[in-house]
Amino acid sequence: RAQAPWATQTRGWATARASRARRASRVVVARAQMSTFRVAGEGACELGGIDARATCDANGARGTIATGQPFLDHMIDQLTAHAQLGVSVRVTRDGAACAECADAGTPHGADVFEASGRALGKAMKAMLSAGAGAGTKARARFASPLDEAYATCDVELYGGQGLDTFSLAPYGRPGTAGRSHIGTYPTAHTEVFWRALAEESGVSLRLVKERGDNAHHIVESTFKAFARGLRAAMDTVDGIDVYDSTTKSDEVRHSAIKRSTKETSIDVKLDLDADGANASISTGIVALDGLFSAIQREANIGLDIAASGDLWIDDHHTAEDVSIAVGQALNKALGTKKGCNRMGSATSTEGAATVECVMDLSNRPYLGYGLELDCDKVGDLSVEMVEHMFMSLTFNGQMTVHLVEHSRGSDEAEVAMAAAKAFGKCLRQCAAIDPRRAGAVASSKGTLSV
Repeated sequence: RAQAPWATQTRGWATARASRARRASRVVVARAQMSTFRVAGEGACELGGIDARATCDANGARGTIATGQPFLDHMIDQLTAHAQLGVSVRVTRDGAACAECADAGTPHGADVFEASGRALGKAMKAMLSAGAGAGTKARARFASPLDEAYATCDVELYGGQGLDTFSLAPYGRPGTAGRSHIGTYPTAHTEVFWRALAEESGVSLRLVKERGDNAHHIVESTFKAFARGLRAAMDTVDGIDVYDSTTKSDEVRHSAIKRSTKETSIDVKLDLDADGANASISTGIVALDGLFSAIQREANIGLDIAASGDLWIDDHHTAEDVSIAVGQALNKALGTKKGCNRMGSATSTEGAATVECVMDLSNRPYLGYGLELDCDKVGDLSVEMVEHMFMSLTFNGQMTVHLVEHSRGSDEAEVAMAAAKAFGKCLRQCAAIDPRRAGAVASSKGTLSV
């Protein structure tokens, strides 16, 4: 008998839901097997007509997040995707329960943000209490990049100092008043939420916008930085370092790219899970070979590059096309990015130069290039091609990258090499597999493929 066309589709949706449920169950089991923090916390706060109730579970699945302020809900949900916590925050306004994905109506007063922050902070403190006697400094720093913005979080779980530093304004371009609202979300209440959460949770917290003029991304980067920093601090108690994980991916993570034009001929082979002890890199440009070799060593990946190009003209075509091909190979090898840490930050030195790289395998290409190179050439590589190399890698690798120069070297070659080393080290962190994710993608969207 013929079936209605939507019958097959409905079965497909049911199968997909069942698959997600099984995957979520595996994630919960994987986390519980590794964690000191096995007791879920609960918290509540009443302010006027606002009643907020929260739970926080280091090993649980996402609960209901319904504050009546949709953007705040979306931000709190970052704790699920990036801190891997089972979080719920339910708010009742004047006796009426708020619904998920629904705006309870403007204006959104500071009391909603404070009550939500205090309830969640109390739940977090109860969850964290199991690690209080571990005898270790449970603290971490994390830099979370988005295109157009990145923020840093310094958190100490049992520091007890509350919100020590909060510096996000302006929520827009420097020198302007910035955005007062993101949709119906009042940006000024961001600090209210964080101050309440920090006071009730017992942590010491520092949140700083390092770059950015997009209000949405400034706030989102801050929540993600806290989520990642919180989990990293918890991991110090558990003795876990997922950024140096040797867990293998369920996916095959190697690729090959051949690129041939009238200007260049390039053959790249890349293996994210190979022993990085051996590599073969030959582009005809000594400085470019050195930069890619530094990236390869620090990332601990297999990388072979064989390139020839019209160097009798100059180095532009060869440097650009090699970087494009390596970026494409990276993107292909990373695949769906299931199980990957996805985000990381690393600092490297070369001589007197110090450069920090902040990276997100985001599928949103962006390069925040902060190197000040004032010369004609870096070795035998034209100086503008250093930036072009990082841009081509970043855009074709489908990643967000910020490079920050913290100190100058004796010459520009040291700065460029420090940047390459930081990029490679950061790539290693981002591509490493966190076994607690059990093959899930580190995103509140559920995918990084679209």
